[in-house]
Amino acid sequence: MNQIKGIFATIIGVALLLSCEGKKENQSLAEGASGDIEAYVNDEVNAVQQALPQIMFMPADQTLKKFGALQEKTIGGQHFTERDYKKYLLADDRFPRLASFVQNAFIQQNYPLADFEQTLKQLDTQAATGMADGVRQDAKTLLLQTAQPDVILELNYYISSSLTSHNYKDKNVSYTLTALDPYTNKSVATITANNIKGESTTEVIQEDLKEKMPSLMADVQKYFSDILTRGREVTVRIQVAEDSNVNLQDESIEGDTYSDWVMDFVKSKSVKGACKLQRNTNNELYFVNVRIPLLQSDGSQYGVYDFTRDLQKSLRKNLGLKSVNNAQGLGEVVLIVQGM
Repeated sequence: MNQIKGIFATIIGVALLLSCEGKKENQSLAEGASGDIEAYVNDEVNAVQQALPQIMFMPADQTLKKFGALQEKTIGGQHFTERDYKKYLLADDRFPRLASFVQNAFIQQNYPLADFEQTLKQLDTQAATGMADGVRQDAKTLLLQTAQPDVILELNYYISSSLTSHNYKDKNVSYTLTALDPYTNKSVATITANNIKGESTTEVIQEDLKEKMPSLMADVQKYFSDILTRGREVTVRIQVAEDSNVNLQDESIEGDTYSDWVMDFVKSKSVKGACKLQRNTNNELYFVNVRIPLLQSDGSQYGVYDFTRDLQKSLRKNLGLKSVNNAQGLGEVVLIVQGM
């Protein structure tokens, strides 16, 4: 009976996602609502296995560099990677056809998609650019923050002349398609091929992908099912501003030190208390491998934005601490404590 209740809660939560237009997290879990509801109740379908991740197909950094759309720069002693996606799209006429092929393969399996080119257009708006909030961010960071995909597929390919083919038009085509978790940058699955011969680079890659795509999809789905079960992996950093009147080892109004209170909060909000404390000083707390649930017990969606908001609100309400959100990546929580 408890198992049936749990599955029912998941169904209700997934259905609620369809009406949550204002959420910061993406709506890909809505895919889990498709299918036979009675089958869910009778435990004939696993809701976790049915939920599908949102996919974004995009060029890898190596490909950007080959087309002159990536530069490494040092500004004020800090190293930055500048990606010019618009320049790349104008230079590589193969990408739209390859993107269409890969996206159609996922669409046929009902995967929700975040379109790379359409998201770039959103970055031209004042609202998307304003996400930087005065902090330097590159195009990829803004792109992922805007689209918030669950998995990104990065394509890298290169071409050389074939010295072994009797057809002088033949080329040697090599490519790598890597599925990455944008929250951790961990590799989920990879397809590779080396020195495939053919006249059309696009057609050669497409033909090879036809055979290998089902295996990649299976690995992606397995990875996402694990996230739904064990939670999404993020990092959590609490830093004290230089001009703050707070020390994390000071005793709070609740009796614990500020650091102990934060540690208890992180454990209580993570799946089965999964987290690892890496640094604990007067001015910083840093956790890695924090597993944040994608669904709460009532079935509603939960994510990094919700976790950050809850932590910020609790610091203010329970401890009287003011903080600002300084997170730059999808998979990080960074709060700067300003003081009492």
